[in-house]
Amino acid sequence: MYAIIDKRCSKEIKSNLLKYVDGIFEFSSQGITYNSISGHPDIFMFQNENKIIIAPNSPKEFINFLTSNKIKYSIGVNEVGVELENSSSYNCLTNDNYFFNKTGIPDKSIISLCKSKQFINLPQAYVRCSMFNISQSQYVTSDLGISKILRNNSFNNFYFNPSEIQIKDHKYGFIGGTMGKYGNKIFFLGDIFKHKDGEKLNNYIKSSNLDVVCLGTDYLYDGGGLFFVE
Repeated sequence: MYAIIDKRCSKEIKSNLLKYVDGIFEFSSQGITYNSISGHPDIFMFQNENKIIIAPNSPKEFINFLTSNKIKYSIGVNEVGVELENSSSYNCLTNDNYFFNKTGIPDKSIISLCKSKQFINLPQAYVRCSMFNISQSQYVTSDLGISKILRNNSFNNFYFNPSEIQIKDHKYGFIGGTMGKYGNKIFFLGDIFKHKDGEKLNNYIKSSNLDVVCLGTDYLYDGGGLFFVE
């Protein structure tokens, strides 16, 4: 099993992550989108229960990594760019029954893949950055607008204040961009317990019989999520 993370994650995070995986692909790009998200895998790839879709202008190193390790993927329609619409086409979230995104944003290939699921329209285009499904029935988000929509649709969700989440070039990042899941473990790029909501989030996750793994000792880092592939 391999992990895909932002190349700019700390050495501590990478070292601790290697205790759980066979190898790490350190994602980066140049000249495609703006700097703060240039190393974020969730801008260039979408992953559901059994499929990966990547942007056609994904870095060659990333495509070579997937191909050489025999990781199955398909190519989407839209290229990633510097505008809101073309930098969020792959930043979607799904589970067994629901597909979360903002109307008009997802790549056509993702819409087709998720057409059998109930679509939940959200006010935020960067959905995978802004929320994460802890389980089929529990969610965490750092976006108040998303939290309201989830609540109105009877989704159990935990709001995590984003004020102390670090990200390149911006005041703060988003909780989904700090998270990944494999098996019964929820991984974080950093330490949730440095945040005022950390202990409450830990208890919320444990209520789903999942374990929290903090990969670093610094504040949470929004690196565009943590993806596990094999």
